[in-house]
Amino acid sequence: MSALPKLDYIFHPESVAIVGASDGVGSMGSMFLKPFLTQGFKGPVYLVHKKKTEVMGMKCYPSLKDIPGPVDYVIVAISAFNTPDLMKECVEKGVKVCTFFSAGFSESGSEEGIKLEHKIVEIAKTNGVRIVGPNSMGIYCPSSGLYLSSGLSSRTGHLGIVCQSGGNAIYLSRISEMRGVAISKAVSYGNGCDINESDLLEYFAEDRETKVIVVYIEGIKDGKRFFSALKKAADSKPTIILKGGKTEIGAATAASHTGALSGSTNSWNAIIKQAGAIQVNDLDELIDVSLAFLYISPPKGRRVSIMGVGGGVSVLSADSLLSSNLSLPPLSDEVKKKLQRRRHNPGYIYTNPIDTLDLFKGMDEFRNTIEVLAQWDEIDILIPHLAYDIMGIDPEIWIDSGLTRNIVNVMVDCIKRIKKPVAIVLHYASLPKTYQAFSEELRICCEGGIAVFLSMEAAGNALDKFIGYHEMRS
Repeated sequence: MSALPKLDYIFHPESVAIVGASDGVGSMGSMFLKPFLTQGFKGPVYLVHKKKTEVMGMKCYPSLKDIPGPVDYVIVAISAFNTPDLMKECVEKGVKVCTFFSAGFSESGSEEGIKLEHKIVEIAKTNGVRIVGPNSMGIYCPSSGLYLSSGLSSRTGHLGIVCQSGGNAIYLSRISEMRGVAISKAVSYGNGCDINESDLLEYFAEDRETKVIVVYIEGIKDGKRFFSALKKAADSKPTIILKGGKTEIGAATAASHTGALSGSTNSWNAIIKQAGAIQVNDLDELIDVSLAFLYISPPKGRRVSIMGVGGGVSVLSADSLLSSNLSLPPLSDEVKKKLQRRRHNPGYIYTNPIDTLDLFKGMDEFRNTIEVLAQWDEIDILIPHLAYDIMGIDPEIWIDSGLTRNIVNVMVDCIKRIKKPVAIVLHYASLPKTYQAFSEELRICCEGGIAVFLSMEAAGNALDKFIGYHEMRS
């Protein structure tokens, strides 16, 4: 067995201290503490506060040196001004890694903030302590019980997240779980004064738990090293990257957010393309594309068949997929005969897309349609879709009768048994009742390990990038 990546220890501390722990409503010290109390960490968790003796029923120590046991990992939630002294305590205590939530360093643009950052880095590097941040949310590793915030899953999966923004890291971690994707590890690295984007890309390239890497980045420290690290990651596994600060205003915001130097859009596009990474345009697209890699087997080509309810939605679905460089071959005579064999329905449109109106008469024809299309050699991907409110049907018929639940159950059952690549689209839920059904049925699909997209545009875009990646590598 090969050795673990050199940064692996930062994800698996045996003990944690939260400096600046607090029980104040909305305080960062409280936000970091709650997951340790509610979601579990196997080792000891110590709290440090100069004035408090107890927080949330837990004892507080006045300083790190007063803690009786060893401390591997320190979460720093105190003012930037006090951090150099804290770093000295970390060195004395033998701390291995510190996450600095504290802001007011280089991202502030002030001379004082820049000097403070240089000072803590100097102390850390001289004494072998690693820093995540400053201005970061730190590390999420469900297998070891480290969390960026409350509300994150304890499931361990295969998606690795490298994220310069703390808020974006939390959103990606939460939305991934909602979409059925569990995280291996996620890091919000903020200013990246020590552990930066290149370190993390090199780590995730070698991490055995991670199968797909997603990256949100605003700027880089070392262009040459970043390209090398990105190429290493992209060569080892699908690496999907979102660049923040591509516009003039966005770049200025990035500089004040994390102190990042963004670089020109053309340069970024060239770097990402040459490295073999996949570029996307927003956070949700990061998850859409990762879903394709985690849950869809590589198709042989770009030929797609769509099936669902609604003539107008079928038209728009066709437009969306064709705009994403996919093709919709017309149904062959053989496929039409198989579809028409059991029941010929005047409302059933035998084209591609297929409008399956007669599902209101039972699930047999719906199931039959999926099975026939799954055996059709002239398509490479099948996309069943369910448009919740597009028909204008009374929700008491559409939802309360269990019709949408039956449709989704049939989709999941069929997809588990067929070999053809499949993506489901659940979309157009607008009423409270239908949105609730949509949420529950999304969960059913996700628990079945099926890629579900929330619009046909999102499905087409993700499939275009997914197929393009495999075309490039072949």
